[in-house]
Amino acid sequence: MLSAIQQTPRYRLAAEELAAAIRAGDFAPGAKMPPDRDLVARLGVSRTTLREAMIALELMGYVVTRFGAGAFVADPLPAAAPEAAGLPGYFELVEARFVVEPEIAAIAATEITPEGLAALSACIEGMCDTTLPFPRIEAHDREFHLIIARSTGNSVFVTMVEEFWRVRLRYPEWTRLNNRQNAADIARFSRDEHTAVMQALATRDAPAARAAMAHHCRNSGAPLLERWRRLEGETGAEEVLHRLRRRSEAIR
Repeated sequence: MLSAIQQTPRYRLAAEELAAAIRAGDFAPGAKMPPDRDLVARLGVSRTTLREAMIALELMGYVVTRFGAGAFVADPLPAAAPEAAGLPGYFELVEARFVVEPEIAAIAATEITPEGLAALSACIEGMCDTTLPFPRIEAHDREFHLIIARSTGNSVFVTMVEEFWRVRLRYPEWTRLNNRQNAADIARFSRDEHTAVMQALATRDAPAARAAMAHHCRNSGAPLLERWRRLEGETGAEEVLHRLRRRSEAIR
């Protein structure tokens, strides 16, 4: 049986080419990356594609952006080269988070400590700090979800959430879409939805924690899926969007 041909977006191809060059030593750890015009000419891509590739490299841990100075090769480099295969699709990532994380939140509601709740509150403040660069805001977001997973006392849940974020870094569309919003919009979204999750956990209300996390995962995922479908053209969009909507209705 023939399978559908998957087309890899050009920014991902450019990012993988640059990552391979960095690992080969073409760009030394700590060194400043060449100017955009040089990389555009060498890779044969547009400036827009290069910018997306640089976002991907930063999320993958290969470059660090310093405000006002540009992009520098990370030192040290990531422990392993990015995997070329074996990753779930973008739609699968959103669907898996929606199915798994609400249940993790429901379990955490009966186990979370006052210290855990205080840490969640600190993460929300970090996510809503409009002076922070987006990677720092993302780090606070990631830690928020990991604190909830750790509160269950189950290391497998922690590993699952870590894996969601590891895979997410392979899809800079998350960053791309958020960067099209202003900082105040991002902060408002982060505060409202994450606070609802935290309040349900604080009252030890497992059904409310499940519903709040499901609401958050759906609102995070569905709009991005719609945009991803238009920009990247991956297959499977309609089926996953349909399941996501159906499951969100069932949780309400």
